[in-house]
Amino acid sequence: MTCGAPHVGFPLSPTLESLSNRFLEAASAGHPKAGDYFYAVILQLTDEVIDYLLIQTVSIAQVNSVGQKVINLCASTSNKASAMLSAKIYKKASPEEMKNVADLWQSMIKNTAPDQSGEWYLVQEIDASLAQGLDDILNEKGDQDYFEPSDLEAVMARYERLVEVIIDGFFLRPTESVKIGAITRKLLSVGIEGVKQASNAVIHKVVKNLEPKHLGNYVDFTTQFYIRSTLS
Repeated sequence: MTCGAPHVGFPLSPTLESLSNRFLEAASAGHPKAGDYFYAVILQLTDEVIDYLLIQTVSIAQVNSVGQKVINLCASTSNKASAMLSAKIYKKASPEEMKNVADLWQSMIKNTAPDQSGEWYLVQEIDASLAQGLDDILNEKGDQDYFEPSDLEAVMARYERLVEVIIDGFFLRPTESVKIGAITRKLLSVGIEGVKQASNAVIHKVVKNLEPKHLGNYVDFTTQFYIRSTLS
């Protein structure tokens, strides 16, 4: 299936691809360990997403020591929340529930070439309004090495929304296929909200205060996971 809609996503690393394939095969076979295998997938994805959205920001945008502390706190918060909640949710899930998760996961793995000879990505579609907002950022920056937006608050709001879409799409959506008790659901809600708040803190306390040159680097960097090419 070919899809030309705008996506947000990340390259499927060899490790994540291997873990995902193991999970998909186990789920297809109704293996009782499918939940454990998906737990490993989520932990790996968490590490990679944190690296993309937070850790690499330190070097790319040349973040100062104060900003680094904010980023490190966010990374630690996200890792702990993901590990604790994923274990509670997936390790006890039934094989039938994990088949539903597998269907969703498989639908998110796409290739940049029609014959699947290109790069593999883990992606999700984003709505037209967010895509337009991101396009506006890229168009305003253009080919300049620096970026001094006419409306800095609007730019930060778009990046804030982008991060929330990533968190909801890659980490929250899979939980919808699994039966979760009221207490775990509450913990999930609190944990997800905490990660969003931490990520937003990075945007508003670190990215927002970058010098034009470094903000330009950050904008260029975000194009890696905003995918506008056709996927199959």
